[in-house]
Amino acid sequence: MNSEPSWTVFVSDSRALYEKHKHVTWAAPRIGEDRSLDQNALSHVWYGQVDKEAPEVIGTTRRYCKLHFGVPILRAEEPSFQELYDRAIKPFDYETKLEIMEIMTVTSLMSRDQMYRYMSTMQVHYAEQGIVLKAKGEYAKLKREQNE
Repeated sequence: MNSEPSWTVFVSDSRALYEKHKHVTWAAPRIGEDRSLDQNALSHVWYGQVDKEAPEVIGTTRRYCKLHFGVPILRAEEPSFQELYDRAIKPFDYETKLEIMEIMTVTSLMSRDQMYRYMSTMQVHYAEQGIVLKAKGEYAKLKREQNE
C-alpha cells in the first residue's frame, strides 16, 4: 500500500473477510517500493552481456543469477519464500534447480532494495571474472527504444 485510499480499501476488505470467515492470516508485508522497471530492464541487459562475454554459459546467466544471488536474498528475508523453496526446490540436484529457475519467480518478488543488492552482487561476481557490468551502452539503447 502506498496511499491512504489503498489503506482504506485494505482495511475494508480485511474486515469483510474476517466477518465472513472469522479467521484470516496474511504473509508478512514487504517494506519498500517494488523493484523499478529500470532495474528489471538493466538486469536483462546484463544477462545478455554476460551471455555474450562468457559464451560457455550462453542462455544460463539469468537462471544462474536467480539461483545464486536472488534465492539467498529472498530466503533470508521472506519467510514464506524460504518455506516454499526449502520444501519444494532445495531437495533437487543443482542442474534441476537451474532448470526450475527458468520458470520460478524470484526477482519479480523483490523490493527495490533487494533488487539493488541482487544487481550489486551480480556486478561484483562478474567483475571477478573480468566482465564489467555497467548501466550504459545497451541499457541506454533499450531506454531510447522504449521511449520511441
